[in-house]
Amino acid sequence: MNAAACCGGGSASALIMTSDDKAQVSTSFSVMEVVVDNVDSEGIWRKWSDHQQVKTFRIEAVQIVSDLWQVGAAVPIVQRSQLDKTYSGLGDVVGSLAYEYLPDWNYSRYRPKGIGFLQLTLPTGKAKADSDVGGLDSRGNGFWALGIGTILTKIIFEWDFVTSIEVHKSYDKTVKNSNLQGTLQPGFGGNFRLGAGYNFKDYRIGSQLTWTYEDPIKVDAISTSNGTVERYATATLSGSYIYDEGWSGTVSYSDQTLLGNPINTSLGRSFALQIQKRWGR
Repeated sequence: MNAAACCGGGSASALIMTSDDKAQVSTSFSVMEVVVDNVDSEGIWRKWSDHQQVKTFRIEAVQIVSDLWQVGAAVPIVQRSQLDKTYSGLGDVVGSLAYEYLPDWNYSRYRPKGIGFLQLTLPTGKAKADSDVGGLDSRGNGFWALGIGTILTKIIFEWDFVTSIEVHKSYDKTVKNSNLQGTLQPGFGGNFRLGAGYNFKDYRIGSQLTWTYEDPIKVDAISTSNGTVERYATATLSGSYIYDEGWSGTVSYSDQTLLGNPINTSLGRSFALQIQKRWGR
């Protein structure tokens, strides 16, 4: 089963507030052009003459509930289009609970700030397996998923560094449509991220690499299939500007064709704009 990278869960740490604020709300809009339509189980890249375009509008909110605990939620609206066909709707909604187990209360030259988190993904977006049009109307992975992870951050003079890891388990789903009648059995998946940024005055320039992996999705039906693992890497370059107290804007470019050894996925390039509001404690 081929699952498009552009509809993957992404990095869970996006829902974690690493600053010392009490709340933040972010809105973002991204446009992805699928430039490699299929990478098969042998790692062979295939490109069609007409590519899909994926637009995503996303709202995220994170709130401190005590000195060390925080909760968050993200709601995406996804639109897919190809030639004269366009489909849009709600993507997979995500909720998170996080705990700051390495607080940054006292200065340390070496110790980072550490936050652990749980993440629940709701299958509110239509999955590719539920599609009757080859996945063009898919907006999510379509599985309940529970994840756990941690994020570490460190500021050294004008530089900031981040690393995060997230592992999740997706749960079985029964599908009944014209293409498939049976049970989909996903497994484990995860994301690993490394990032760094340089800050000067009210500006920041940053970059990050994110590696994504998903176990094979087994199909239990009249014709069974053991599936194939999915993996890909995303490189991102971003620039941010703090233009008012608590307000910031970020533009970013992401490319999934540069690094890694992708398998069983599609690859894209995207531009994104994010506006964020933070409230101090």
